[in-house]
Amino acid sequence: MSRPQDREQTNDRIARGFENIARHVAEAESIAGLFEALIGGIEEEFSVPFVWLSLVDDERTAPLQEALKSSEMLKHRFSVVPQDLLEGLLPEGLRPVLANQNLQPFYRLFPSSRKYFVRSIAVAPFALDGRLIGAWNNGDADPHRYEAEMKTDLLAGLAAHVSGQLDRLAAKQHREAGDSGPSGG
Repeated sequence: MSRPQDREQTNDRIARGFENIARHVAEAESIAGLFEALIGGIEEEFSVPFVWLSLVDDERTAPLQEALKSSEMLKHRFSVVPQDLLEGLLPEGLRPVLANQNLQPFYRLFPSSRKYFVRSIAVAPFALDGRLIGAWNNGDADPHRYEAEMKTDLLAGLAAHVSGQLDRLAAKQHREAGDSGPSGG
């Protein structure tokens, strides 16, 4: 059969999967809902066995941590890590990293209550107000699922979309918190 045609169909299917996830992320009305849509979408569209979040240990992530703790789906699927650890694993800033060798440093991203059998990993960073605050991590026991030389354009695009939605939802949450206080008079 036609290999280029097979490759094109596969690429189209992957692109549609990312578009579906982006649509659900855009529809989220809360921070927990955003990450539930992201993780659920990655699992459903791509059958990724291990998906979790890592947030930097910083006051900026405190509202996100609270939102994740409030979600049954997410409360055991995130870790809080030092900023320098995440920055060290992401040498190109907000560009995703794929790896299937020398994974030991990536194991520090695992949630404390869960350990995964990961032989390849994709780490997709996200930002709040343009500053790195975390990553969503896709892990697989297949060592060839994520390889360093694979393209990450679609992954980077979705990560940027997640960052934009996070900015929107954080601003909404901040406005609502300010509006809910007593009126001065």
